[in-house]
Amino acid sequence: MKKILVVDDNVVNLKVVDKILKVNEDYKPVLIPSGKKALQFLEKNVPDLILLDVLMPEMDGFEVLTAIRSNPDLADVAVLFLTAEEDSALKEKIKAAGAQGCLLKPFDKDDLLKLVAQHLA
Repeated sequence: MKKILVVDDNVVNLKVVDKILKVNEDYKPVLIPSGKKALQFLEKNVPDLILLDVLMPEMDGFEVLTAIRSNPDLADVAVLFLTAEEDSALKEKIKAAGAQGCLLKPFDKDDLLKLVAQHLA
């Protein structure tokens, strides 16, 4: 079973991603509503994939990703950003930060499942 950490401060987004991912019985989504709580979870757990919101209060996705990449146990875990922003400068910043890609909100079910499958393969 593939553990997928989903980090988003919007509960509705968490529920939508959870519902989409649970279509695949091999996926076990772990839903976390903040960057700080995600880092606490990651101290004891290594997921197979991380879906990370860009814009969150307290710690944004870039700060969380920096912390993830500084942990040798998490260095090889793929991180995909979730964002509502369709900005080319943001896409470049995401790539430069070390994320493997990004997915635009609102989520297209097929696109999400395809992207997740690619990064878990």
